[in-house]
This record gives sequence, C-alpha cells and structure tokens, in this order.
Amino acid sequence: MSNKKKKNAVQIDRDVEIQGAKIFGKHVSEEKGRVLLIMTLLACAAPMLQGLRLWDAIPEIYETGLIGANGEDDSLPRWAVVFLIPGLMCLLNFLCHNQLRMSQKKMVLPKAHFRLVGRWGFPIISVLFAGGLVREAAGLQALAMTYLTPCVLGLGLMILGAQMYECKEGALISLNFSFLQNNPILRKEVHQFAAWAWLVVGLGTIILAQISDLSGMIACAAGLVALMAPWFYGRSKAVSTL
Repeated sequence: MSNKKKKNAVQIDRDVEIQGAKIFGKHVSEEKGRVLLIMTLLACAAPMLQGLRLWDAIPEIYETGLIGANGEDDSLPRWAVVFLIPGLMCLLNFLCHNQLRMSQKKMVLPKAHFRLVGRWGFPIISVLFAGGLVREAAGLQALAMTYLTPCVLGLGLMILGAQMYECKEGALISLNFSFLQNNPILRKEVHQFAAWAWLVVGLGTIILAQISDLSGMIACAAGLVALMAPWFYGRSKAVSTL
C-alpha cells in the first residue's frame, strides 16, 4: 500500500473514531465536565469532615509506621492527615479532569479505562485511603464495614450517575424501561433525573459516612430509593402524557 493510501486509511479511521466518540458519549460536554469536576472535588474533600469530627482523637504527630529516606519514622502532623492528603487528592483530581478536557479539545481519545481512572481514581483514593488514614490516626479501624459500605455505595452511585448524565441512545449502560421506547424527550428527561439523583445521593452517603459511624443502614436505604426513583419518575411522566 502506498504512503498516500496509508495516510487516507489512517484519516478515515480517525474520522470514524471521532464520530463514534460523539455518538456513543465518549466525549463529555462542557456542562457535564463542570458537574463531574465539582462533584468529584467534593468527594475528594469529604474526608476532611471526618478529620474535623475526630480532630481531638488524632495525635498532634501521627506515626505512620513508614520509614523515610533518613531511616526514621515518616510521621505526619495532624493537620497533614486531616487537610493535606485530601487536599492533594483534590489537586490531582483537578489536574486529571483538566487534562482530559484538553485532550478532548484536541480530539484525542484516551482509552476507556484511562478516562474512568482519570475521572474517578482520585475520589476513590481520597474517600477510601485518606478517609481510612484519618480513622486509623484516630485509633479506629481504617476500613470498618460501617465506613466502607456507605463509601463504596456512594462512589458506585456517583459513577452510575455520571454515566446517565447526557446519556446517548445506544450507550452501553443506560436505562431501557419499556415506556422510554420511541420517546426520546422522556428518555432524556429520565436519564437526567437519574444522573442528578444518583450523583447527589451518592455524594450524600459519602459525606454521611464522614460525619457519623451509624450511616450504613441509612446509606443502604437511601441508595435503594435512589436506584428505584428513576423508574417511578419516568412511569409517572409517561402515564401523565397518555
């Protein structure tokens, strides 16, 4: 194959990739990008709330048990445990979201797993690692089920909510209720409702886990209601239009 034909084939493949990205929702609108950035930043910062709640139980100098380059314990001051590590997660999360935004403007499409990690990696690390570190510094079990359950549920709901936001028809993960068939306006409305419901409830369960040790049952109940809410919302809308 000549160089000219090779270039043409590469350009065709590139055009197909770009169009496929637009059709199947790999590209994120400016509005969705801002919403996801704000929600993930709040999730990254959530462990600070737990740090403030447990402030008096955290020693002024927390011995991490890690050995630094000088051979001594790599201890952390209390303010670093509570504010610095979650704050660093916020910064790295902001940089990743901005990099994905810049790549999208250049029509460069990172692989799906890179996009997933770029948007959700640091919120997950902050909630589980930074939050667990705060608990451990306060003398609690780092990832007790009472803390882990609402956090994992909240993160899962937020990721699903992000998928529902401006969900394209034909997307791999979407709501396929029978009453949404052949009704694109209602389909869009129900998906947006699901997106906001799951993002807000997901973030709420994460925050609740930071401010209370009794959040497990409440989080499970809230998550179940949130998961069912789009069906009831969409069904009521469909019935009202008959």
